[in-house]
Amino acid sequence: MLLRLFRRTSLLIGGLLLLPLLVAIAMLIVRLTLVSMSDPATDQVHLEAKRSYLASLPAADPNAPNVVIIFFDDLGWGDLSSYGNALIETPQIDAIAAEGLRMTSFYSASPVCTPSRAGLLTGRFPPRTRTDQHVFFPDNHAIGLWRRVMGRANALPREEITVAEVLQRAGYRTGLIGKWHLGEAAGHRPNDFGFESFYGVLFSNDMFPFDLYRNDEVLIEDQRKGSLIAAERDETSPLPGSGIDQRALTGIYTDEAISFLEKEDDRPFFLYLAHSFPHVPLYASEDFANTSRGGTYGDVVEDLDRSTGAVMAALDRLGLAENTLVIITSDNGADYTGSPGYLRGRKGEVLEGGQRVPMIVRWPGKIAPGRVSSEMAMATDLFPTLLNYASLPLPQDRIVDGRSLTDYFSGEAASPHAYLYYFPMNGPVPVAIRNDRLKLLENSGDLGRNRNHVTLLTEDVEAHDVQNLYPAEAAALRQALADMQQQITENTRGWIE
Repeated sequence: MLLRLFRRTSLLIGGLLLLPLLVAIAMLIVRLTLVSMSDPATDQVHLEAKRSYLASLPAADPNAPNVVIIFFDDLGWGDLSSYGNALIETPQIDAIAAEGLRMTSFYSASPVCTPSRAGLLTGRFPPRTRTDQHVFFPDNHAIGLWRRVMGRANALPREEITVAEVLQRAGYRTGLIGKWHLGEAAGHRPNDFGFESFYGVLFSNDMFPFDLYRNDEVLIEDQRKGSLIAAERDETSPLPGSGIDQRALTGIYTDEAISFLEKEDDRPFFLYLAHSFPHVPLYASEDFANTSRGGTYGDVVEDLDRSTGAVMAALDRLGLAENTLVIITSDNGADYTGSPGYLRGRKGEVLEGGQRVPMIVRWPGKIAPGRVSSEMAMATDLFPTLLNYASLPLPQDRIVDGRSLTDYFSGEAASPHAYLYYFPMNGPVPVAIRNDRLKLLENSGDLGRNRNHVTLLTEDVEAHDVQNLYPAEAAALRQALADMQQQITENTRGWIE
């Protein structure tokens, strides 16, 4: 009798303890369902402000240049021969550097690709665009679902303004070829953010599914036998099934870019060629596999160099080179397959190797050839720079963190920045800052137990803390970083009321 009563009591207590768990699971399922059906949160006030701004724009200055941005994925500061690589040969890119400006202190907007791409296209820091929590995933991927359940963005907010939208409204023909990685939800794809044409992929080449699109049409569907978690991370053992032949990916992007340039159209153009490589997994083209002294990684980078040469040759052949601004850079520093050169750190870190990237700019007659500069700048500067070239105003309802580089590119001025700020791949506020020679890392796990580490960038590789030698500058850096952290905390999205 007592034993039966004990069992009933135990079952009752167990049921009562289990009930909250069951309720939580049910609520999670409901939330997952609602999230999977919903559009990412939109700030309607600033969406309307965006529409009003775009509607008010005049036509671009008739003297404004065509623009080609060639954007590599995970190309390190030391991966090009013009930046000192002894194994990888990049003669085409090196020739462009010799004909224009090569920058040695240029930074991506983030040490990982989603916030970096958002920064390039919008001119704004990662928390402004809700891209400050690592990278976006396919919506049906487990991580994509988790991001949205946790209230994190998994697509660029619709109220953000991209340079493509501004230039398109001002009369440019706009095209994205290659990798987007700013969301896949309806209303958040390249055609929704100012690109008249899109040919490429929505995510990184290690994510599943990896479909090839023309605008909203899937040209090559990923039919590999993967799961929500599966990703192709090893080129030696790819997932079974049909899909994009990644050995041909650089080639088909290049052909598409040349076709874009060859289209008969009197309008100026903006071409954003965002390569998928040298992000892993690495696939060398069949024609040039095993030809680089830099191994498979070298094969991939040298193929990107040939691609760049083909695009430049097309500009020359079509008579477009003289009035085309060409920008070549990378979305973040080198992964472990690439080279940060002499810099410390790699992709994912706020150390120099994580964010200092190659930057080459060419515009014949406007940018002096053969110039090498150590002045600091960041990818967020490209938004205001391109608008300035086109004589277009900046939006007034939001903070644009970048600064125009037009005078710097022409050699008429130094860097427009007193400071640059480094944002971690996960986190809403900057954790490092630099001026023209010193860098302060505060509360960064990238240096282990070191905190408030001040290094002399002009003579060191973030090894020696020298704040005792420069106490006034160190204090100024610390105060400027604290001020920006407070500004971001108090007005994360950077709205101007």
